[in-house]
This record gives sequence, C-alpha cells and structure tokens, in this order.
Amino acid sequence: MHVQLTISETIHQVFVTIHGPQLTPAIKELQRNIEALTNQQFINVFQDRSLIKLPLQSVSRFYTANKRLYCETTTGAYLVHSHLHTLMDQLPPHQFLRISSSEIVRIACIKNFTLTKWGSFQVNLTTGTTTYASRRYTQQIRKAAQLWKDFGTPFWLAPSEASLSAT
Repeated sequence: MHVQLTISETIHQVFVTIHGPQLTPAIKELQRNIEALTNQQFINVFQDRSLIKLPLQSVSRFYTANKRLYCETTTGAYLVHSHLHTLMDQLPPHQFLRISSSEIVRIACIKNFTLTKWGSFQVNLTTGTTTYASRRYTQQIRKAAQLWKDFGTPFWLAPSEASLSAT
C-alpha cells in the first residue's frame, strides 16, 4: 500500500481519499477504520464520583455486576450510568458485539472464541480477560462470524483459532 501526504494552502478541510482498482473487503475495512479514527466517539463514565470522558476505542467490554453497568479498559473499570440495552443501541454495531444479557465486547478486543462442552462460547479478550457468551446469543455470534468471514476474516477468526467455523 502506498501512502501519500499532500499539504496545500488551497485546501481548507482535511480529507482522506482511498484509491484502488476495485472495492474489496480490505478497502471497506480500511474505510471503517479511518472513519472510526476521525469520528472518534466518547462515553461518559465515573470513577470515584468524578466524571471522565473516555474514547470508545479504549473500551474492551461493558458488563453488569451487582446491578450496575461497568466498562473495562486497560487502565481499569469505570461505572457507566446507563442500561446495557440502551447502550447497545448507541454503540456502533460494527465495533461491538453483545455476547450475553449482561455483557457487550468490542470486536477488536476479541482474541478468539472457544466452544465449551456445554455448547456456549468462551470469549478470550486481548486484555487477558476470559468471559462466556450465553447460549441465547450463540446464534447471533455465529451469524456475525459468518458475515465477518464473508467480508474479510478478522485476526481472531484465523483458521488456527476458528472454533466458530463449525456451524
């Protein structure tokens, strides 16, 4: 891939253009990544009664514990004053995946899935956290995995790790 930077005083607004011979899944993924970087979203969270504005890209997962909603990042867990179902409607669907009635994970933070002997998925995150998808969401995870497989396989569905491929 060739990257070119052009600086000109006649340009009044910064823009990015992607050139290619045809539209491929890799180009679509590049477009989504650039849009995510330029249109960075934030979420308001609390830590010790202090309001903090966190970039959504830093969140690895949202989960409920003791009837409260938390978001987890590499720097710690933060309290979110919202409901999980409301939050899911506000999150970008191509970046987050609901894996149970009490948890949403960021797709980029998924290291791999492992099928358990009970028929549910163990979800291993790049942060070292291990969590489980409920059987209720197994079909949705399989459908999402198939879509990702059709439009470009993410690193966490590499053939050596793909426990999802058996549908």
